[in-house]
Amino acid sequence: MKYHLILKNAIEKKGLSLTQISFRLAKKDICLDKSIISKMQNGKWPPAKDEVNIALAEILDIEIDSFRLAAAKEILPQSLFNLIKTAG
Repeated sequence: MKYHLILKNAIEKKGLSLTQISFRLAKKDICLDKSIISKMQNGKWPPAKDEVNIALAEILDIEIDSFRLAAAKEILPQSLFNLIKTAG
């Protein structure tokens, strides 16, 4: 599943507002405005960096590894993603 769909579904399932998510991220020393979270969940912004994705996964009860892989698949060139996948 695509990164933004995982994020969007998790936000809906958890029932948190984007402001609440942003506030919970701030408690983890991660500054991410609710407008960026909105763009990320709508596929209008690229996936966040890994430390943010880990925090989002914890806050939204997303399976961390699949969320991180979805982000990496969209950020990394396909050839590099495949190389990493086969090397593991």
